[in-house]
Amino acid sequence: MAVMLALGLWGLDRGTMWRDESATYQMARRTLPQIHDALGSVDAVHGLYYLLMHPLLALHPSEVTMRLPSVLAAVAATALVAALGCRLARPRVGLWAGLLYAATPVVTHYAQEGRSYALVTAGAAWATYLLVGAAGLAVGAATGGAAGGVRADRSAPGPRATPADRSAPGPGVTPADRSAPGQAPTPGAGAVSRAAGPAGAAGAAGGPARAAAPDRAAGEAGRAASDARVRSAVLVRGGVPRVARAASAPGPERGASGAGWRWAAYGGVVAVTALLHVFAVLMLAAHALTLLVSRAPRRVWWGWGSASAGAVCAVVPLAALARRQSAQIAWIRHPTPGRLWAVVEDFAGPSTLVLALNLLLIAVAVVRPRWRSLTAVALPLFCVPPVLLFALAFHRPCFHERYLLFALAGIPLLAAAGVDRLAGVGMDGLARVVARCRGVAGVERSARVVAGRRAGVGVDRWAGVVSGWLARVVARCRAAVEADRLAGVVTDRGRAMLAGRRAMLARRRAVVGGRRAVVAAAGVLAVGCGFVWQLPLHQREREPLSRQDDLAALAAAVGRLTRSGEPVLYDPPKERRIAIAYPRPLAGLRDIALGTPGPASGTLYGVDVGPAELLRRLGGARSAWVIAADEPETHRAKTTVLTGRFRLAYSLCLPGIRLEHYVRAGPAG
Repeated sequence: MAVMLALGLWGLDRGTMWRDESATYQMARRTLPQIHDALGSVDAVHGLYYLLMHPLLALHPSEVTMRLPSVLAAVAATALVAALGCRLARPRVGLWAGLLYAATPVVTHYAQEGRSYALVTAGAAWATYLLVGAAGLAVGAATGGAAGGVRADRSAPGPRATPADRSAPGPGVTPADRSAPGQAPTPGAGAVSRAAGPAGAAGAAGGPARAAAPDRAAGEAGRAASDARVRSAVLVRGGVPRVARAASAPGPERGASGAGWRWAAYGGVVAVTALLHVFAVLMLAAHALTLLVSRAPRRVWWGWGSASAGAVCAVVPLAALARRQSAQIAWIRHPTPGRLWAVVEDFAGPSTLVLALNLLLIAVAVVRPRWRSLTAVALPLFCVPPVLLFALAFHRPCFHERYLLFALAGIPLLAAAGVDRLAGVGMDGLARVVARCRGVAGVERSARVVAGRRAGVGVDRWAGVVSGWLARVVARCRAAVEADRLAGVVTDRGRAMLAGRRAMLARRRAVVGGRRAVVAAAGVLAVGCGFVWQLPLHQREREPLSRQDDLAALAAAVGRLTRSGEPVLYDPPKERRIAIAYPRPLAGLRDIALGTPGPASGTLYGVDVGPAELLRRLGGARSAWVIAADEPETHRAKTTVLTGRFRLAYSLCLPGIRLEHYVRAGPAG
């Protein structure tokens, strides 16, 4: 979070706005009735965002204030991506995923933009996090349809399982009592309880008579606790386990109530996110595929379906209104496969080296998954919304990367999972090499001992036999005396042995923790190297020319070339955004074609007068300036009115516009 906050605040004040930010700036500063009137004809998909920005810009209208919510939303999205990695895998996967997300240039691009896309991304990440909790997809989850935390590539018992734990169960152990891979063994009905501790062991050493009573007690305790014990997961097809309900878990009514609140929260977050931008509803298709791959039970599907239906019903009116305003995105062309690949490059790169590494890590995470539930969540989130929007764009062109920014969260999750997979393979290989080296050293020591024994010619075999017999007799006597004296009480020797065992386990945990810390630090260093490699791209995002246009520079240029009192025409009216965003340099010019301003007309840029009224207003003017869009396909209605009465004196091309000066061809009249 700190990294994302630092990157978001770095270069936040670029000294200029671009055209979309200018729309946010002027709409959010209108009164609430004026915003309501404007949304009926334009920008309905951003209506909720304008309402959220209204009190903020009323408090302090500035470019930095306008962009701060996007920065904070990007920070929240980074935290949620990291939380997803921790919940679906392990903490270091979450750490790497969060850093990878924050270090992506396109993330910082939209984190420093006064539009809704960063907020939509945070909302989608939050909804995905709620889905993981409600559906029971997290590591070690005992609710929901599938406990996705069981790793597909580990079939060996966990670190707490000893060879005795891996042996066949005793006569009192049922198949349900056997420990699943990667979990600590649960004592069966015929096993001695751990509460007996060393006393139980001492009783067993005293002979069958002493061991019978603890065995019977443990068997009765095991039978009494059989209903309250949580049965471990049993692997089914595909490595996804199903977890049986524990009798000690909350009852059906209580569990259903808790699950209902989770699904209600999920549906509310999805609805709000889709109201911020309607295309965010595509995340529901990705979540449906996640549940399908995870083989969620019927009750999970019921909860998800109810929440999704409520969210869709809330978004349908907005979608219908946005469809009527689709002329606003008429500039978007029909998509091509190259455009889809460009989105992949922007999200996973954009530099060639970083793109190749990310795609390689994603392939590792998908082909050889270590965390199946993470793959089941992240891969659909990354793939399904772009494919659906790409298909929809063939009917009505609407494919753009900013509408899909919420799908980017799947890439760092998969890349981090791929790094963790490779790290696990590397650590396992290193452990095998060390074990092999230790085995070779042990064989050499044994060979030297055998050779020394064979070389000893003064050893009396009969003396060894007698001494061995005496040692066994003494040992039996000592064992009997010790067992009779203690009678089940833990001895000092037992305490010492227990303390030594605990110390050994603590040392092992410290060694394992140190190795994991080294691996996590190596991953952080790798992400830092990737950030340094793409540092020029991050620097470019902080420049004014990183956006489509620079309205502050355009306003300053027009102000220097024009004189106060001269008429100006904006052709088409949307070019009036220059004067709306930065009115001071153009304050002396007369907007001669404006009929009704934007706030009063319920439009973004106002309503112009007709050609006849425009000619009447130009009756006494000797010259006029035209700020025209530098787009060949744009119909220039006002320029047509000037033709025949005015002639073009000169034209100047500026970034995104053409500044033209017309003078009257004949006497004014």
